[in-house]
Amino acid sequence: MITILQRVVEECTTSLVAARIEAEERLNNQRLREEQDAAYRAALEADQARERQMREEQERIEREAAEAERKRIEDEEAQARAVQEAAEKEAALARRRQEKAMALGAEPEKGPDVTRVLIRFPTGERKERRFHSSATITSIYDYVDSLDCLKAEKYSLVSNFPRVTYGPEKNSQTLVEAGLHPQASLFIEIEQ
Repeated sequence: MITILQRVVEECTTSLVAARIEAEERLNNQRLREEQDAAYRAALEADQARERQMREEQERIEREAAEAERKRIEDEEAQARAVQEAAEKEAALARRRQEKAMALGAEPEKGPDVTRVLIRFPTGERKERRFHSSATITSIYDYVDSLDCLKAEKYSLVSNFPRVTYGPEKNSQTLVEAGLHPQASLFIEIEQ
């Protein structure tokens, strides 16, 4: 019986060894496929993560570019508005100067009822004009406003000696009432 078993074992050994080798190959192939599949999945996930990161980076760059463009447009619009407002303000100032110059009328000739007023500007420039003695302090302000010598909007006319400020409360006084007749020297004091 032992002999029979040995003979059967000898006859089947080759087929058993072949079956074992085949099973090992199948197992190795299956393991290799699983490793390859796992590596493929890992590479695929890494590629997808890279693509997602690149897409997010691209979207961020596009958002920043769009934000920069929007900010540039807003700045340009604000600058254009500022230029337009400055032009409108300058045009309004020019209109105001022209209106005040027209409201003053012609300069009166020398005479007993005429007051000569010398105005000194902060720049050192001097302007002189004659007014009717019955004209008000407002007419001197109108004269100063009609000139293109002063950029300040708020200012006061001041006499040197005695020091008197001819502010809004004295605008309705005539030149005689204000003590400026027959001649006066005023300087401009810019208000802060």
